[in-house]
Amino acid sequence: MEKINILIVDDIEDNLFALRYLLEENFESINILEATSVKEALLSIMKNDVDLILSDIQMPEVDGFEFVEYLQKVEETKDIPVILITGIYNNETYQKKAYSCSKEVVDFISKPIDEDLLCSKLNVFIKLFQERKKNKTTLLEKEKELKKHKKISSMVNNLEGKFLNTKKEILKNKELTNFLLDDDALIDFGEINEIIKSLN
Repeated sequence: MEKINILIVDDIEDNLFALRYLLEENFESINILEATSVKEALLSIMKNDVDLILSDIQMPEVDGFEFVEYLQKVEETKDIPVILITGIYNNETYQKKAYSCSKEVVDFISKPIDEDLLCSKLNVFIKLFQERKKNKTTLLEKEKELKKHKKISSMVNNLEGKFLNTKKEILKNKELTNFLLDDDALIDFGEINEIIKSLN
């Protein structure tokens, strides 16, 4: 089973440790990446294929909302799902802001984190992720097969064109045509095959 790369972002080391512990205790099919700032998070995304981001909202310099808005502007990162986590912005107004700043904000979790609730949400995501990967692999295999068929078809058409040209050249040459039509000049390919087999 292919592992899922989850990036956790929080400027407080203890929060990162607690979240990492929670994830490692409950999931086997994940790789955990960590960042203590949006800058670190972006570097990690550049170096790794990140499948899901769990990000705190309240961070210095750039907060979680701004982080998500930035991800949306970049083609390579705009489709990465994000779960925003916060202990302060837990009222309905900020939840609406979280969902409206990106179509890829898949959820909003308040601190203290309810372990069962988070695990339940992640289990749903992991199933969706695995199904998406399976469909993508099948699609890539079909595309590969189609390219192979196109290549073979192109090669056959090219060979047919070359043989057609050869045939035309032969028909233009009366002496060669007459020679090939002469019974004494006909080649017995079966006999040639037998000779080749006896040599091997």
